[in-house]
Amino acid sequence: MKRKPQALGAAAIVAALLLTGPPAFASPAPGAPGVGDALWPTAGNGGYRVERQRLSFDFADGLESYTATSQLNLRATQSLSRFDLDLLGPQVREVKVDGKPATWQSTSDGELVITPRRPIRDGARFTVTVTVFNTAPDLEKNPPAGSDDLLNGMWRAGNHVQLHAQPVGLRRVLAVDDHPSAKAPTTVSITTTGSANSVANGRLVSTSVSGARTTRVFDEPRPLATQLLQVGVGPFTVVHRRGPDGIDLRYAVPTDMADAVLPQLDKTFPAAIEFLSRRLGRFPGSVAGVYATPSGGALETQGLTWLSAGELTPETFVNNGFDGVVAHEIAHEWFGDSVAVARWSDLWLSEGHARFYEWMWNDAHGRNTIEQNARHAYEVHRKWLGANGPVAAPDAASFGGSDSKPFAEGVYAGGALTLYALRQQVGDTTFERIERAWVSENHDGVGGTEQFIATASRIAGQDLVPFLRSWLYAKGTLPPMPGHPDWHAA
Repeated sequence: MKRKPQALGAAAIVAALLLTGPPAFASPAPGAPGVGDALWPTAGNGGYRVERQRLSFDFADGLESYTATSQLNLRATQSLSRFDLDLLGPQVREVKVDGKPATWQSTSDGELVITPRRPIRDGARFTVTVTVFNTAPDLEKNPPAGSDDLLNGMWRAGNHVQLHAQPVGLRRVLAVDDHPSAKAPTTVSITTTGSANSVANGRLVSTSVSGARTTRVFDEPRPLATQLLQVGVGPFTVVHRRGPDGIDLRYAVPTDMADAVLPQLDKTFPAAIEFLSRRLGRFPGSVAGVYATPSGGALETQGLTWLSAGELTPETFVNNGFDGVVAHEIAHEWFGDSVAVARWSDLWLSEGHARFYEWMWNDAHGRNTIEQNARHAYEVHRKWLGANGPVAAPDAASFGGSDSKPFAEGVYAGGALTLYALRQQVGDTTFERIERAWVSENHDGVGGTEQFIATASRIAGQDLVPFLRSWLYAKGTLPPMPGHPDWHAA
């Protein structure tokens, strides 16, 4: 028989407090200026996590400058006396925490240190709003003089504006938590003058006009890493197609090039999605597409891949094998976008996978076989291992101060070679099961190297730790390639 608990009297409560003391609360302390990433110590921030981000851009008439506001919904993971956001370059106009002005200080290494009026309790939800002013340099009039830094951030190619946020370029645009593991649903608002169109990740959810100003709002409900944000403004046309499995395909292409560019996109983009879906499972999102610009380049901005309009014309598309690049960038929707890297040293999980499936695409379309590409990468591996170190543990010092670190050949070719070696070791069927498990179990999340090794071992039913670590952490020479004893490093 259960007895009812007896209520404590006032004297008993006082006695209990005298014996145990009041509940202990951690003293407020500053949040860390980074997440502890060995390759980029100041990337990201500690003391909180981002639950949602609302980013707005208001462009001047000539697109040469803009005002940007980041409104971040955060949740404290410790008691905070102050905390950081990542910001490098823009002029700060205003900082508020929960709607009230806060004090702030910018540092030379890209930190915006914010001190709220009152400390923030551990576990509390709070909002920070930062408004900045910045310019969008015209790269046609002022081309970069060899500095990687100039290619990161918001810039123009003639009358087209685009964003290059990878790897930590968004801090050059507005205040954010700029690390790939800091993913959050994102809303983007873009205000322009005149006939300029605009586009961003996610779906267009509203359009409003006030005089000569037009504001378009885009919403991406899936978690988005800051390096994958895309913002486009210019004289382009947006067309929609129905893609595989009902995906909304959206192509933003220069209006004067639409007739030349669209046939290549219509032929290749859905075909690449189907090609990859057969091997990896359903496309991770419900929206996919392209922002094609005259500036050139390619980047896996989530659900809105940035591609070169010039490479999509009939004259260059086939001759340059650009369809393989398209397949590479779409592969990132699974690897790097849906499953973001936990640390920059895990970048091989993103770029290595994209390169591997680019090899598969080219093999299936009559170009070099996977074996030919893998053998070439194996023969020259000493060069890139010597330059930057192991595939999954590159040497930060080898990159210098470049904004392009750690995007070097080791994570591309080295990552792809590791995956090829894994497939040789476990067989095609088991390899595909590993890949499908990785992207499904970590859908819209983050993943790291040791986590991938554990997944591969579990799915394969064998201990793959020594095998995969021998490939991922080799310093001088990679192990022998399974099934190819005749392969040797040059």
